[in-house]
Amino acid sequence: MKKYKKLVTLFLTAAMALSLAACGGKADGKITGIYLSPAQLSYINMRPEYNYYLTTFTQQEITLMDDNTYCLEVSAATFSALELSENTSDAKGNERENSITKFYGTYTSQVNDLDEDLLDVTLAAPTRVVRSFDQLYWADTDNWNDAMGKAVAPTQTDPNTGAPIVDENAQPWTAQQFLESVAFPETTVQVNVKTSSFDFTDFAA
Repeated sequence: MKKYKKLVTLFLTAAMALSLAACGGKADGKITGIYLSPAQLSYINMRPEYNYYLTTFTQQEITLMDDNTYCLEVSAATFSALELSENTSDAKGNERENSITKFYGTYTSQVNDLDEDLLDVTLAAPTRVVRSFDQLYWADTDNWNDAMGKAVAPTQTDPNTGAPIVDENAQPWTAQQFLESVAFPETTVQVNVKTSSFDFTDFAA
């Protein structure tokens, strides 16, 4: 268990280091709180049909600003063929995908009726999404171009490796199409002001 926690920390630290852009609303806005979720580990085994299996570490962070805007940041690191030694600290795996996605929008909040350490925060559906994906592309729905549209357009997947197959002739997506494909509906989360944390949340539409 300690070895898994150590690996999760290392993987997430590396993924978070890729994020250089600050979350928030107006340039001179004041941050009122930053809340971090626990890391989540997920595993997909494609055998016996396909010879690959994927382990993904995901973490979320919510930044609240004094202008009632938020930034939800979701970072994920995926590895295949992850192997952990039982006798040493050795570990190996094939790096697959890394991504950091930032969702921007507005929020309302109120102190929880039963616990003053909890803040009930309602995040409106995001109006802007910024994504950096696997050192291959970045996309910003507020600053869109065709290169971004081609990068995020749906692709097929190689059944043997799980790698995406990009169709260079595919019609580029618009910023609105991408936003609609990743945006989540209005969602309420409870953040703990004392511990600067919140439960890992499924923001899927």
